Amino acid sequence: MQMFGMQPWWMLHFEASVIAGFMAVIGGYRKGVVLGNLEKVFGKEKTQTLSKGFYNNFCDITVESMKLFCAKNHSVISRVEYSEAGVNLMNRLNNEGRHVILVGAHMANWEMYAMTLPGAIAHKTMALYKKLSDPIMDDAMRKSRQRMGLEMIEMKECKSWMNKHVKEGGAPVAVGFGFDQSPQDPKKAWWTTFLGVETPVYFGAEHWAHTYDAAVVYGAVRRVGRGRYVVDFRLVEENVKALKKGHVMDRCLGELEEEIFNAPCDWLWSHKRWKHQIPEGMKLHKRMFERTLES
Repeated sequence: MQMFGMQPWWMLHFEASVIAGFMAVIGGYRKGVVLGNLEKVFGKEKTQTLSKGFYNNFCDITVESMKLFCAKNHSVISRVEYSEAGVNLMNRLNNEGRHVILVGAHMANWEMYAMTLPGAIAHKTMALYKKLSDPIMDDAMRKSRQRMGLEMIEMKECKSWMNKHVKEGGAPVAVGFGFDQSPQDPKKAWWTTFLGVETPVYFGAEHWAHTYDAAVVYGAVRRVGRGRYVVDFRLVEENVKALKKGHVMDRCLGELEEEIFNAPCDWLWSHKRWKHQIPEGMKLHKRMFERTLES
């Protein structure tokens, strides 16, 4: 992996294009899952074209993520731009002493965004993550992704980390939550519609916002070139405790829907996002801020 990552960005992207071309012909990673997910949302007639775009995105982010183990910090930083309005929003919240739940999804290269985040905002930054089964890879990944200041806390330890930080009256913290994967237990999930499909949703981000009286901000990542991205922070809610349960997650789903409809190939369609059926007796919550292809 190190030898592969030592190659220049342009060569990695050339290799990614070749691999994506083969995938388009012989079938790519989790092809059945990708085609099934795309068909659910966009219909059969658009599936093949969108799947080719997805594999271009998938190969790009794969080689870029391998490059992150070896790339110089300044090289990575130069490839991720943060919008001025978004940074101003985060600076205001930091100056007001507000903790932030920073919600995001698997759009474009979320790893380059997470890695460069500490240098873009004043908040102390922490990201929840699931420990890798291979301890050597887990250690290498943590060292690589944390070297610019991001703290990666395993999910089992995250509450004690946050409770200790808040109790000690530390500086405002921005906690990164990915919310677009399928919950393990569909009976404990929040069920609603997403992209027009009945979907279970992780509720942790909204729960943490209530618990720690934190503002909720959505981090949107947009590709503007091969290996180049722009991040925009969008305020979801500042006073979460005053809102009905589900309001925040509904807004976050709407933000992600808008991202996907603007750049459909850049979401990680290889996730088994809709592997669960809604359990009998579970309530399907009606959307308030749903975005559709027509909107």
